[in-house]
Amino acid sequence: MASAPKPLPGVLGDLVSESTVYGVMLISGMLVIVASDAEAATWDALVKVLVTVGVFWLAHVYSSTVAHLGDDPETEVSSKVRLARAASYAVRHSLGMLGTALVPLIILGLGAVGILGHSVAVWTTLWMDVALLALIGYLGVSGWTEKLWVKLVGAAATALLGVILILLKAFVH
Repeated sequence: MASAPKPLPGVLGDLVSESTVYGVMLISGMLVIVASDAEAATWDALVKVLVTVGVFWLAHVYSSTVAHLGDDPETEVSSKVRLARAASYAVRHSLGMLGTALVPLIILGLGAVGILGHSVAVWTTLWMDVALLALIGYLGVSGWTEKLWVKLVGAAATALLGVILILLKAFVH
């Protein structure tokens, strides 16, 4: 009998989170909207995606901090300690949004400096985001099964759902 899968350790566990998936979706959706403008340059896309991720990350940290201020209500700690704990949790739990932004931003940066063409940079970023979603799905499912085929189905489902949500976001905007 195989041993039960273990939760992902430390930072890796924090990176495979809803904020990570949300960050990838945010970048992809934003990129689809920004890149659809024929006048847009890769620099414009890079800056808009970077600023949007920054703003949404701060909103995530803020909302998570507020939501976790009341954790452990029986514990007698000062407001300062409670705020520090909630903020620390919020930053740690939201790291995935920033972490997943690095690869797409690097690719867009390569387009912005002319190493990649605009279209190549945009499409490479979008497909990289789909690959990141697949990886997140694979790792997420790995936390509860050892079966490779189930992990691969989880990866495919996460990537496919990501493609669908990216298309819906682009359609709405």
